[in-house]
Amino acid sequence: MRTATLSVVALAMAAGLASAETIIDNGQFGANIGSIGGEFGSDIYGQSFIAPADNMIVEFGMWLAGGSSDAPAVRIDLWADDGSNNPDENNILIAGTVWQGNLDVLTRIDTFDSLQLVTGQRYWIVINGNIDQTSSGVYSSTWDNSANTIVDGNMTWSNDNGGSWSGGIPDGDFGVYARFIVPAPASTALLGLGGLVALRRRR
Repeated sequence: MRTATLSVVALAMAAGLASAETIIDNGQFGANIGSIGGEFGSDIYGQSFIAPADNMIVEFGMWLAGGSSDAPAVRIDLWADDGSNNPDENNILIAGTVWQGNLDVLTRIDTFDSLQLVTGQRYWIVINGNIDQTSSGVYSSTWDNSANTIVDGNMTWSNDNGGSWSGGIPDGDFGVYARFIVPAPASTALLGLGGLVALRRRR
């Protein structure tokens, strides 16, 4: 009987903590953007998005291919917006996964972390090449051929460490992946914890 009661409480907790999910995934294109990172490439490639109602970002990534024999290190970051619709190099919210190596095929490099964003605010997923400007190799990435697949998003890049921005391609988006969930309400989690404590006392 105790086991059955505990199972019901566990199911109730799981139901209470279950969350909606929003996914951005527009990377099903070829390696059609070049010269990313390294000594001779663009330092920063960024894609913006507007944070959804499911505003806890838990995973994000961008696609890379190539790297050449002297592959540079790059990092997949989350950056704030600078207020002028550009990535803010002085406000890196998540310094993410570092990749260095040659990639024969287009491969998504993901960062796994969690950060609650402000719904309706603009953020940037960035291939950050600032961390290695000595290796001579470069990567390719992907964009959606002007399809505008990310609502209210845009792409841009910088060749001078964020000092100036290209303005990007107005009709199109870099291929990115991002997964968002609804943060679990603290009250729900505490209610479930209280139920487990009560069961323990009955034993």
